[in-house]
Amino acid sequence: MKKGLLLIIILLASLGVQAQRARLRKANTEFEKFHFKTAIKLYEAYLAKHPGSKEAQEKLAHSYRKVNDSKNAEKWYGVVVNHPSTKPVNKLFYAQALAMNGRYEQSRKWYKVYAQEVGHDERGHVFEKTYQNLAQFYEDASKYEVRLAPFNSKQADFSPMFYRQGIVFCSSREPEDKKKQSKKNKFNWNGNRFLDLYYTRGGVTSPEPFHKDINSRYHEGPVAFYNGENSVVFTRNNYYNGKFKKSKEGINKLKLYLATIVSDKFAEIVEFPYNDDEYSVGHPTLSSDGNTLYFVSDMPGSLGGTDIFKSTLKAGQWGPPQNLGPDINTKGNEMFPFLDADNNLYFASNGHAGLGGLDIFLARNINGKFAPPENLGAPVNSSQDDFGFIIDTDKNEGYFSSNREGGVGDDDIYFFKLHPCKIAAVVVDSLTNRLIEGAQIEIHEEDTQKQVVHVNASKYLFTLQTKIRTNYLISASKEGYNTKTIEIAHQQLIDCKNQDRRIVDTIKIALSPPLIARDPRGPKLRSGIPGFGGGPNSKTPPGRRWDSTKIIQVKTIYYDLDKYFVRPDAAKTLDELLVILYQNPSMKIGLSSHTDSRNTSQYNVKLSQRRSQSALQYLVSRGISPNRILVDWFGETKLVTPCPDGIPCNETQHQLNRRTEIIVLRE
Repeated sequence: MKKGLLLIIILLASLGVQAQRARLRKANTEFEKFHFKTAIKLYEAYLAKHPGSKEAQEKLAHSYRKVNDSKNAEKWYGVVVNHPSTKPVNKLFYAQALAMNGRYEQSRKWYKVYAQEVGHDERGHVFEKTYQNLAQFYEDASKYEVRLAPFNSKQADFSPMFYRQGIVFCSSREPEDKKKQSKKNKFNWNGNRFLDLYYTRGGVTSPEPFHKDINSRYHEGPVAFYNGENSVVFTRNNYYNGKFKKSKEGINKLKLYLATIVSDKFAEIVEFPYNDDEYSVGHPTLSSDGNTLYFVSDMPGSLGGTDIFKSTLKAGQWGPPQNLGPDINTKGNEMFPFLDADNNLYFASNGHAGLGGLDIFLARNINGKFAPPENLGAPVNSSQDDFGFIIDTDKNEGYFSSNREGGVGDDDIYFFKLHPCKIAAVVVDSLTNRLIEGAQIEIHEEDTQKQVVHVNASKYLFTLQTKIRTNYLISASKEGYNTKTIEIAHQQLIDCKNQDRRIVDTIKIALSPPLIARDPRGPKLRSGIPGFGGGPNSKTPPGRRWDSTKIIQVKTIYYDLDKYFVRPDAAKTLDELLVILYQNPSMKIGLSSHTDSRNTSQYNVKLSQRRSQSALQYLVSRGISPNRILVDWFGETKLVTPCPDGIPCNETQHQLNRRTEIIVLRE
């Protein structure tokens, strides 16, 4: 009897162990199928019985990360990173989860640990530096009005796009009209309904399903319109002609489809020629002329998780995809691109320095080339995921998506508007301090050189419709005076939303007598500048040539830490250069700017760009054609003293790296 009872107990215990192992196997099966919502329940139940299971802990942490539950992801990665044999990437995921929950100091510490273990992944270094200076993300916060769009639901709503005086967006909601409810499947990844496209007129009407020709049983969206809104490119699961296909890994990938809109019907729906069953292609946006398609993919050749690519339309055919390269793409994910009317690129990334999760970035289009991305900062960005940004360039208002706290659903769509600023410019004589009547005042955007104001007045009060993270140059001139230019940095425009304060700032521009006078018989100097072999009223030496392969023998100009304004000592050097340029009207030069190794590499690239533009503007504002000057910038990549990241250097060594070199390109 006792032996029989013991045998029964052993069998029951064995059955219990087998049941728990079966539960873990089931959880792993759901995890491998990307059914993370189901896997979470199974792992939680298993860990309640076996709290020490490292495998279950790690996969549970991954599952919470995949469904964007940053709080529970932080909880479980906090356990996983303390395993002696944990993978370094888990420390990266822990740092990311901490940042998404606003715990930046703790996040910085774990990014530092990750950087020490995986030095070739710059994300560890970038974010560890970034979180030492969070103030940079709040410089423009007062310029924005941000509010929840009125058409959000309790489900996911995101990725808006302008269309016919309204908005088309993605949503996992059910239509209010039951007759319009489709037979939509559930997305096992997060347990939500598959996405449909919805339309709201003016962004205020009750949203309705966009079009039955587009919406299917699976995901649709994001979407982009072009050709006068008569053509469309949209994202959909790999579902075409009634067939639902999966990759070799068992994943149903995303694809792009193109269609023509005729009489409100979508005709000739065709696949983008570079779709593939083995990788995703989606998130479209097009250039203003409709000839360049930008999209997101994890195709071979990607630098990270998902990258942004472009394809150009030639002779009616889309060309091979081109990766936008490491200035835009990182080892993280770049997603949800959008091109405005000026072909500036907005996109979301968790690889560039940001506040946490996906942040929205702007890469300006300067002469057909994208400048280094700039983080839009708060309140557009938050510690959570922020993405799906669009802007009406004329009105300086638009929409973006976010899963930040305070919303009504999973992901929500937010409306934003930029406040205009009022500025007063006063032009006075530098000697008498009297107003100069008839002076010409011009205002340009610094990056694009686009003129936004041009008036003739000694004083002028104007309303400046500020643009996102845009610096402005105000110049004043009059015959008999030098042109004087000053800069208004975007950080200075901080009180734009204060309606009681009519003038944000008053700027006095002093004009002085010109330094240089030219004579038709040969350039002459009104004031002698030593060091160039010339004196007062001396002519340009005949036959003078300049070596196009060497730096001009003038001192390299230097900058203060984290600044790009021309210092007085640099102005003296540039004034000497002006003489040479006046004396040699066919000469062309290059300005090559650099930084020290402090701050992040992305920030330093942008800072060096501004230094080149500052030196360029100094010369252009004094009569040198911009066609004679080429500029380039290198951030911290070309140090003249050995001060790379992690190597201590004194201030003198850092100063030598903060420079612009002046190079003769052609006479």
